[in-house]
Amino acid sequence: MAAEGPLLTSLIARLDDPKHNLAAYGVATAIAMIIESPIIMMLSASIALVKDAPSYHALRGFIIKLNIMVTVGMLLTLIPPIFNFIAFSLLNLSPEVGELMYGCLAAMVLWPAAIGFRRFWQGLLIRAHQTRKVAIGTIVRLLTMFLSAMFMVNFTTLHGTYIGGIALTVGVICESIATRIMAHETIIAIRNEPAHFTEAPLTNKYMISYYTPLALTSLIGMASMPIITFFIGRSPMSLESLAVLPIIESFVFIFRSVGFAYQEVGLALLGPRNEQNKPLRTFGVTVGLTTSGIYSLLVFTPLIHPVLSGLYGLSDELASFAVLPARIVVILPFLAISFAYLRSIMMNNRRNAIVTYSTMIEVGGMIALIFLTVTLFQPVGIIAAAIGLSFGRLGAQWFLLWMYRRVMPARSEQ
Repeated sequence: MAAEGPLLTSLIARLDDPKHNLAAYGVATAIAMIIESPIIMMLSASIALVKDAPSYHALRGFIIKLNIMVTVGMLLTLIPPIFNFIAFSLLNLSPEVGELMYGCLAAMVLWPAAIGFRRFWQGLLIRAHQTRKVAIGTIVRLLTMFLSAMFMVNFTTLHGTYIGGIALTVGVICESIATRIMAHETIIAIRNEPAHFTEAPLTNKYMISYYTPLALTSLIGMASMPIITFFIGRSPMSLESLAVLPIIESFVFIFRSVGFAYQEVGLALLGPRNEQNKPLRTFGVTVGLTTSGIYSLLVFTPLIHPVLSGLYGLSDELASFAVLPARIVVILPFLAISFAYLRSIMMNNRRNAIVTYSTMIEVGGMIALIFLTVTLFQPVGIIAAAIGLSFGRLGAQWFLLWMYRRVMPARSEQ
């Protein structure tokens, strides 16, 4: 999954007007992610809640409603008065970036709903220990995204940011269809599973109470990128900062992506009484140190320049500009897996609200740090953003560690 960011941003960087197109693409995807955020946790919910035919039908109906909601949200952003307020009044974008961003958002209207269905079906596969099929779906997405992007590059005159938005949407729709096909036998088995009368039924009231903290967690987390864009737009060298922001995001995401998957791994393997906590924790620490070590090797050595110039296609000017912020966020790969592990513990113990509080601390700390940095020191925008991202996540990590010691039953440590 992490490969799609470098693939599309490096492609856009090699087309005409890379600064404006990269900036527009980064802002458009950030806004689309905010709208998509309510359905991000559907994978975790699917793993945790779907156990028989009634629970399957209940959660399927719930995701259909959520998908309708996020699609309407995408359409609302395209209404000119609403779009103009977001792009020009709120984010202070230039007319060139705003126009490109509008086309990218229009291309991504179906993107959130396709992700919603995909994550629901992926959860069923993971619960059935068919993770290989999830990987196959990811390959389908990358291939169709790449092929559609190359077709548009060679046979159309579309702007780079439009190509990125269309390719993202095509890839996710194809992956969603492929995942549904691969999950067919698993769905039949779930439908034939008798109801678990010992457990509470998945009523709308229960699902809303269970899922709302998770949806808020994603919403608050995804809101961080437009907030960062807001501050960058009012900082020195704003265009250059917006241009390298999606590059740095996609680069560090390669190393953080292992951590994102670890939350679902924890939910699937911890056990109802957290029996497998110790081996999961040990493995997570090992993986986190490994990913952060590899990332450090790249960003603190001369290897960083061929990565940014060769892999991502940045000009020498933008590549040099991106080096320092890429180094500031060096701790994020380790924190990604640690954060995911701790969140899986909270969710496995039905403490979903703690997950929401941790995200509020992260985003609140990030905003405060960026605001203070920009106000007091007036640094380049991307530097302030990198500082806020790193220390905001550290604050949330401290909170989750504190809650872990209070929530985790003593038996899990034995």
